[in-house]
Amino acid sequence: MTRHKHYGDWRFVRRNGLCTVQSPQGIVLAASGDVANSGIAGVDALGVPEASAPTGVREQILRFRFRSQGFFNAEPGAHFALGVTGEWRKADPNAPSWNGRLAGRGAILGNVSGAPDGCPEAPVLQLESFRRNGNRLFAGSGSLRLREGTWYELELGATLDGEIRYVLRDARGALLHQAHAADDTLDVPRGLAGWWITHVFSDANPGVDWAFDVAAIEVLWET
Repeated sequence: MTRHKHYGDWRFVRRNGLCTVQSPQGIVLAASGDVANSGIAGVDALGVPEASAPTGVREQILRFRFRSQGFFNAEPGAHFALGVTGEWRKADPNAPSWNGRLAGRGAILGNVSGAPDGCPEAPVLQLESFRRNGNRLFAGSGSLRLREGTWYELELGATLDGEIRYVLRDARGALLHQAHAADDTLDVPRGLAGWWITHVFSDANPGVDWAFDVAAIEVLWET
């Protein structure tokens, strides 16, 4: 049995230092900007923060098409984090210490070349486990180098018992790369169904404009 939810087309945009998320229907999600390098200069996340997995399912899948329109070039040290089977919470900027949350399994789109087990090439797609006590990248799961202005198709899946995988295709549906990893750590909560698409470490050059398209977003479960 397969259960689908469709979330349409969206675009992450930074203009004049402020990040927004926009839809083809003219909807714009925005937040007040803050000082450079604060990490809270506008809206940077899209998804479902909290949910429980339906009964009798095994794998949650996130599918969409994506295209960088200046993001990779403007923020070469940044990446988009993609996750399923998890939960997330944005940090409170007024709290005395960081109190955000990101737990689940998924991948990154961009640059993690300076992180442990990060692919030395950038920008790429690479599997990652988002853990309560530190994340883990999976060595050897990096894709070919991604290009600006190019549409890609992505299927990202994670099972409730810790398998992670992705399939990357070009705009015509031809296979470009795929990867798989086993992540049986108990440091990722079980039974969750939150998902996210968010950009991180992306405020090093706030004066440079960019856009990043995520189209035909679909979230589904497989038994």
